[in-house]
Amino acid sequence: MIENKKGSHRPARSRRIAGFMVSLLALNLVASLSLGTATAAPIPVSNFPPLTTPQTKQLLAENPARLGQAGYTNLLNTSLTNGDSLSLGRDNYAPPRWSGAWADYGMYTSQPKRFDEPFNNLDVSWTGQQPAGTSIEVDVRVSPDNQNWTLWQTLDTSGQTASFGASNAFLYAQYRARLFSDAAGKTPNLGDIKLEANRRDLNNVITASYFSLSNITSDSPTAQAVPAPTFSVYGTREGMVGGRTANGHIIQENDHFVSLPSWTALNDLGSSDYMVKITAPNGRTAIAPVMDVGPWNFKDNYWHNPRYEFKDLPVGVPQAEKAYYDDHNGGLNESGVPVGNPSGIDIGDGTYWDDLGLKGASAGKLDVTFLWEGSAPPAAGITDVNASGAWHNGVVIKWSTNVATNGWVEYGLSDRYGQTSSVDNNMVSSHTFVLTDLTPGQDYYYRVHGKDIYGNEVVSAKQTFETLPGVTTPLVTYQNDKGIGLTLGKNSQSLKLLGARVNPTFWSDNPNNDYLAGASTKPGALTASGNLDLDFVPVCDENDRNCVMGFGTGYKNYVRFTNSKGENYDFGAIHDFSLSPNAMASMLEANFKNGDKIRRYGTPDSYDQKWPHHYHFFWWDNKILFSYDNGKPEVFDFNLDGLTISFVGASRAKGDIVGINFQNIAFSPNGLQPDATIKE
Repeated sequence: MIENKKGSHRPARSRRIAGFMVSLLALNLVASLSLGTATAAPIPVSNFPPLTTPQTKQLLAENPARLGQAGYTNLLNTSLTNGDSLSLGRDNYAPPRWSGAWADYGMYTSQPKRFDEPFNNLDVSWTGQQPAGTSIEVDVRVSPDNQNWTLWQTLDTSGQTASFGASNAFLYAQYRARLFSDAAGKTPNLGDIKLEANRRDLNNVITASYFSLSNITSDSPTAQAVPAPTFSVYGTREGMVGGRTANGHIIQENDHFVSLPSWTALNDLGSSDYMVKITAPNGRTAIAPVMDVGPWNFKDNYWHNPRYEFKDLPVGVPQAEKAYYDDHNGGLNESGVPVGNPSGIDIGDGTYWDDLGLKGASAGKLDVTFLWEGSAPPAAGITDVNASGAWHNGVVIKWSTNVATNGWVEYGLSDRYGQTSSVDNNMVSSHTFVLTDLTPGQDYYYRVHGKDIYGNEVVSAKQTFETLPGVTTPLVTYQNDKGIGLTLGKNSQSLKLLGARVNPTFWSDNPNNDYLAGASTKPGALTASGNLDLDFVPVCDENDRNCVMGFGTGYKNYVRFTNSKGENYDFGAIHDFSLSPNAMASMLEANFKNGDKIRRYGTPDSYDQKWPHHYHFFWWDNKILFSYDNGKPEVFDFNLDGLTISFVGASRAKGDIVGINFQNIAFSPNGLQPDATIKE
């Protein structure tokens, strides 16, 4: 067997790479990369991020009273004056008549709150006091985009969880506190409130269906809204001019609004998130906001699937209608009051008389469309994609999206890519990624991806960048077995080991190590942190065929990390009849001063010795990060004092052949002492 005369094995397919993405979480990391220069340094050790992110919940905690006016969007008969808690004001507002035997009522609505990552569950807790005859209820709602909001969910006890659908994902939350008292001058007090959101990735998300949206594909990026649900329900005129609605609006003559029997769709005063379209039998239509709660019930969101209460009833049928005609719940509403008519919607006088042209107090059946259940998000788009400041094995990639998305990068040595970074689930419109574990001196292809909160994916066009060449250091060769031939390439960029062992010993229990040959960095040449990339390339015959990394009963090729204690880690591949009888397996071996050992091997015969394999190492802070080919990076604790790195070939017994080319050996500039770097 001889080396490929071209000096490398099939260059077009001679490299495979392992991808390792680091999401750029701190601005000082970008600054530290010296992106504007041609000799940009690798990521400093002090800024190397953790390999895993603890999946703790996202926490939002605040005291509404201490936030003052900046904390709310709506304040109704609620006092902030004591500075530590919310309490009822002095306006003595009567709550909606269907909500219970309360004499006083107030409401506080927070500003929308944005979380960093998608979620679909909220744990809600609060502190406060509830004297006898008082009550606190907290409503929460969520939105994917701060435009399309779910219905409010009511929590009557601290520590409950609001769930918004296993298939959905959201970014925004808002809470609303409602305070009740059965007598004037008596009040509950709400202190701190805490929202804890889970972390929900965007796989298998169909949030769009929550808002009655059709599916959106990459081939058809424009969202198409399907009709919002319409139900035929009995309607009545509200009247009550001069009275006050549940959101604090004072009812005017010929007013334009509606009332629905659930807190879940009540708008804040002045807001229009929840609108209905009413079509009368005469063909006239009107659109109006939901500004009050009733008739008859206050938890009956009959239009929503699934409905929160009265789940035994079909969606679209008000409980009052079934109680009136079919004696549902014994003919009583949720408070035990006999239902006097089948109405499912009350309508303000102006909407009822002027817009719809209705007469009398009862309108009969009307077609009511619940518009918030059907809306379309903007299509996501990608702009300003660029790769900047590439160094020998890394690059910073940035891009923008017109809506908040997560992000990831697809990359490789051809336009078939082949490598994919992990996903950054922070939902932002300005994205920055750091790719590491790239091969020095190579042209890369890449494209960026993102998913919006609705789960719709967008991808950029193909882009390219080039990594800088690595550097080398003089290697010191050794032949513990003279039969293993050794050739060191120019500037120590390669090392070929080829030949059959001549010593009669075996590699097991061999304190003299007379079964190997190789080359090592000089003592003191390496710094406390750096990177190393290289390729394990087989030897082939003169026809570029019959490529192997050895022959016989046993052989192995590896990179050895050794410290001043004589401890070592060996990363490579091995063939041994007892471990991998027909070919090779990946190998990790380690020996420590206290006698501990590591012997870990891959699946037998799974390491293809006919093709090159790319190895990447990063050492820092008494740790070694290692990956090869497309494998997931692993990190090992190792004392780096007096570190040297060797490139080694070994065979089991006399006559066993080693055949390996360690090619494209490249260190990061910061991994070598200045005087240990070979100058071109």
